Amino acid sequence: MRYVDFTIRARDWQDGHFKVEVTQSPLDRMREPEQVSQLPNLVRHLRNLERKRISTPDLRALGKQLAEMLLPPTVREMFFASMAALDPESGLRLRLVLDDLRVANLPWEYLYLSPLKEEHTPYGFLALDARISIVRHEAIPIAPGSVGARLPLKLVVGFASPAQCPRLDLATEREYIAKALDGVASVQVTFVEHLTAERLEVACQGAHMFHFAGHAGFMWQDNGRTAGYGAIFLEDAQGDLSPMPVEQLAQTLRRCGVRVVFLGGCETGRRDGVNAWSGVAPALMRVGIPAAVAMQYAIYDEAAIAFAHRFYAALSAGLSLDEAVTAGRLAILGRGKEAGTEWGVPVLYMRSSDGVIFPEMAADPSLEAFRHAQRVHVSQQVRQLRDRLTGIEVGQAPHTTLEVTQEIGRVAPGGEALGARIESIAAGVIHAIQKVEHIGPGGKLTGISLRRTGDRSAQALQPDEARVLRRER
Repeated sequence: MRYVDFTIRARDWQDGHFKVEVTQSPLDRMREPEQVSQLPNLVRHLRNLERKRISTPDLRALGKQLAEMLLPPTVREMFFASMAALDPESGLRLRLVLDDLRVANLPWEYLYLSPLKEEHTPYGFLALDARISIVRHEAIPIAPGSVGARLPLKLVVGFASPAQCPRLDLATEREYIAKALDGVASVQVTFVEHLTAERLEVACQGAHMFHFAGHAGFMWQDNGRTAGYGAIFLEDAQGDLSPMPVEQLAQTLRRCGVRVVFLGGCETGRRDGVNAWSGVAPALMRVGIPAAVAMQYAIYDEAAIAFAHRFYAALSAGLSLDEAVTAGRLAILGRGKEAGTEWGVPVLYMRSSDGVIFPEMAADPSLEAFRHAQRVHVSQQVRQLRDRLTGIEVGQAPHTTLEVTQEIGRVAPGGEALGARIESIAAGVIHAIQKVEHIGPGGKLTGISLRRTGDRSAQALQPDEARVLRRER
């Protein structure tokens, strides 16, 4: 899928107000910015989200508040118009240029625009829509570079589990990554156990991509939790904790020539309220690395493994970073209990104009079937509808994007157009587009008929706090 940039810039924060403008879109750009305000209850929702004690209705409420702030009326109108102008094989990349730390630290990956009257479904979260990619862009005076690789690509996967940290299921993560890339001759994978600073630098020489699996965190330097720096937790020669601060990691990977970084550790996507480059992922952008996937909060071990597995499976088919991140989110969403919030924890930082790492694989026709398996599209055209027309009818919807387009001249009396009939859905996104010139008396249009969502999709998710601490990365 080819993504077209829809660039939103947020700037000039003052007393809870800031300005938002569209600087680039498929159609036009804004002449004057809109001023927006931080909404009430936002801080409470954010606190509950970070603690993983937010109910599903409150998560939607948070998403709507974020959308009101980042997508005020003019921006929203341009967004919908841009989406409508896309061809079926294209998507829209929301490239966020966030000039103020108070805006940059908000979890924009939970943006919610309700597409249906039934708001007990996950469809309105933009980050779960394969046609929409949410990317954070750091505006710095360095050429953005490219994520494209010359084959064979060298991928280094490093594992660290210091003795002082809770144990993680790194063996399963290694197994899943190896399985996802099994048979992909264009990728040379090097697994490094008990990762130390020295082993990292040696292994990453000439590598295109680095994946870190292990613990990470934010090292606060004051009791007020306003100033600090991010770090990944490596091991020393004895297997004990050896934090690698953000600046050291960024400079090491830059010297090695790494172009894409995957950080599976907690809080690798956050920063403090003082220094824009205190976070791990932002600091990687600062030294010229074109793209990084990071975690803005703590994340369950199981969710991080599911995300990584689906992420690499998508990349191995030649899909872009944008599509691979969405695929990973949907894999998390299908897990059940962790689905409540974990899918929004991963963040994609990318300054390059294109997210395709494997251009040769993306053009390989033998992989087209796998790529289409990630999204199903049905198109129907009828001049006059006298009975029932159904686009897609399935029992359990797959963890993918289903798109149905029905173009009908006239729905006669007794005719019924049904975009999608689904028995149940645990994860995935459904689009039903119906274009009808005339509906006769008794004619009927139904976009989506959904009997039930996943067992946990409409209930509050309040996981045991001890489990969060034990299983976080």
